[in-house]
Amino acid sequence: MHKKHFQSKLALLLCLLMMASSLAACGDSESTETTADPAAVETETVVETEAPKAADTLTVTDFGGRDYRMVSTNQDNRQVDIIAEELNGATLNDLVYNRNTAVSDLYNVVISAEEMDYSAINNVAKQDAQAGDMSYELYLTNYTANSLASGGFLYDFYTLPHVDLEQEWWDQNEKEDLTIYGKLYMAIGDISPTELLTSECMLFNKVLFDNNGMEYPYEAALNGEWTIDMMLELADGLTTDLNGDGAIKVEDDLFSVTCWGDYAQTLFYGMGGDMSYVADDGSVVLDIDVEQCANIYAKAYALLKGTQGNYEYSGNGTEVMTAHERSFKTFAEGRAYFCGITFQKIETFLREMEDDYGVLPNPKYDVHQQNYSTCVSGAGSMVIVPKSCTDPEFVGSLLEGTAALSYDMITPDLIDVLASTKNVRDMESSEIVQLIIRNRNFDTARMHDASPDTFTEQLLIKDSTDVASFFATQEKTYLTKVEKLNEAYGKLEG
Repeated sequence: MHKKHFQSKLALLLCLLMMASSLAACGDSESTETTADPAAVETETVVETEAPKAADTLTVTDFGGRDYRMVSTNQDNRQVDIIAEELNGATLNDLVYNRNTAVSDLYNVVISAEEMDYSAINNVAKQDAQAGDMSYELYLTNYTANSLASGGFLYDFYTLPHVDLEQEWWDQNEKEDLTIYGKLYMAIGDISPTELLTSECMLFNKVLFDNNGMEYPYEAALNGEWTIDMMLELADGLTTDLNGDGAIKVEDDLFSVTCWGDYAQTLFYGMGGDMSYVADDGSVVLDIDVEQCANIYAKAYALLKGTQGNYEYSGNGTEVMTAHERSFKTFAEGRAYFCGITFQKIETFLREMEDDYGVLPNPKYDVHQQNYSTCVSGAGSMVIVPKSCTDPEFVGSLLEGTAALSYDMITPDLIDVLASTKNVRDMESSEIVQLIIRNRNFDTARMHDASPDTFTEQLLIKDSTDVASFFATQEKTYLTKVEKLNEAYGKLEG
């Protein structure tokens, strides 16, 4: 089984922000007591040092007031990655405004920012590539641009001047997972704060934990020991028929866990599951370990079904959006101990929640799993550049600068974005946020619509545990998709 090497990096900036030096001040005294000779007193000089800044790595050019045009998908309010017209007191808005101002000042450019539907952005990029034009310097769409990549419409980031993909502000797991035959046509990282916030996590309700005498799982999580078995032990027996009508109903009762349908995939990846990898020759390899899939699925089933969790999905007799919102509303109302959710949906659905809650990574399969693994919502942003890029020097400089300054000026304060919902304020959660966003999984097959990981959701909806039969009938379909992907990339020019 191919193993990806996930990075586990806590943000040093969070620690540095908590360190302060103390200076002792001595006042004049009229006392007749003898004072020591200053020359005889050993003094220790404390030298304060700052953490290296990403901005220090940049090669800066004065572009003489040129226009820097940006466009972002407005899906789930993601335009806030680039659009901040003034300081207004909203945490993310002000962080983005300050970053944009810094980019503008550093490179002497005039920034303009627009929003569009992601499909419209993809169409503009395709049209630009075909016409030899360039409508923007920064195109922020989502993973659906994979068809533009395999179709030969995009610029290879490895050949874009000034973009240093080895730096931390470019997601290293995404780079590894989406580099096919040595080419990378979609890139992401700190340049898109909301993309970082599309990382899936697990929340727990502190009030319910306190009332039930349960210890917060922070220590286990930070020690790398937060596992699905530990979560199952905590969740067992928590679902409660509050009104005593003999039936567990989403509108009335208390649940062990609540989540939307695709959180089943999140649990799969969190427990170390994977469906594909990029081989040494650059090709994508479908790698479905049916036994591992079955073992992981059994744990996910035990959590979501065995503990009578509130597992919402489309087609369960309720309008899709109603069921989607209801999965988070249950937690917001204080009627679930755990909630599977993306960071960004915390802002959307939990802003008015009264109970305090904590943030956890998605549980590992067992303590032998090397790192936590974070599933990234497919709706997360991706940066693309049309193949027709008319000024690679300019575009590369601005993309690298925007990403680096985001790393310096926005990412360290992401916990403040979450805290603006008023309920995530403890230091443990802030450390875990950084742990989550630096251990993300971009399964190559999944990000190109082969999507074998959806077996979890499909089987849960049917209340089935027959993983082997599922792949016996479906694996050939996934394999065909991967073969077509390799064929398309193999034909692309260098």
